[in-house]
Amino acid sequence: MWRHIAQSLQGPSHLQDNTPCQDAHSIRFLSDCHHPALVACVADGAGSAKHSDVGSAIACTTILEHAARYLESNGVNALQAEDVLLWCDDIRDRIKLKSKEYLCGVRDFATTLCTAIISADYAAFFQIGDGAIVLGNDQIYGVVFWPQRGEYANSTNFLTADEYHQQLQFISIAGRYSKVALMTDGLERLALRFDSQTPHVPFFDPLFRALESASDVERLSESLRDFLCSDSIHHRTDDDKTLVLATQCTDDAA
Repeated sequence: MWRHIAQSLQGPSHLQDNTPCQDAHSIRFLSDCHHPALVACVADGAGSAKHSDVGSAIACTTILEHAARYLESNGVNALQAEDVLLWCDDIRDRIKLKSKEYLCGVRDFATTLCTAIISADYAAFFQIGDGAIVLGNDQIYGVVFWPQRGEYANSTNFLTADEYHQQLQFISIAGRYSKVALMTDGLERLALRFDSQTPHVPFFDPLFRALESASDVERLSESLRDFLCSDSIHHRTDDDKTLVLATQCTDDAA
C-alpha cells in the first residue's frame, strides 16, 4: 500500500498580485487496476502565461486518466516513450480546445510536467521542464531527471512548445522503490543540492519519517500546508510551490 500527502500553494508574489496558484498535482494509488501502481504528477504553469493554471490542471488530470486506462491492460514494465508521447499529445489537444474557448493562444496555457508511475517491481518516469522527481529507498535518495533549463536565463521547457517531443525525458527501470517525492521549481532551491545535483536529505528525511509514522494522514497534509506557508519557506522562495510525497507502508499502517 502507498500512503501519500500533497499540496499546491500560492507563493507570496502571487498572493500580493492576486494571481491564482499556477501549480497543479494529482496522485492516486490505482489499486483496482489489473496492474496496480501509484501514479503521481506535478505541473507548473508558466508565470508569464495568463491561463497556465488551467494548463497545469489539464496536464495532471489527463495523465491520471491515461495511466488508469493503460494499467487496466498493461504493466508499468511495458510502458514506452511512444505511449507517453501520445498521452502528452492528448494534453495538447485538450489545451487547444480550451484555447478556442478562451479566445487565446496555446502558449497562454504553458506548463511543465513531471510524472512517476510505480508498481511493485517496476517504475517509469517522464518530465518536461523544471521541477524534480526524487526517488528513495531507506535513507538513499536520488533525482531522476535534473530540472531542465531553457534557452534563456530563468527559462525552461514547456509541454505547449512546438518542439516539446525533443525535450521530453523518459526512463523506465526495474526495482522496488519505497519513497517518491515530486516538486515544482518553487522548492528546488530548498530541496536540491545544485553543487552535487543530489536531493537535500535533511529536507526529505523528516517529511518521510512523519508520513511513515502518521496516525492521521489528513492532518499531516494540513501540517504540510502550514510548513510550506511558513515564514522560513516564504523567505527563501516567493514562487508557487507544490510538493507530493508518497511512501510504501504495510497494510496495518495504511
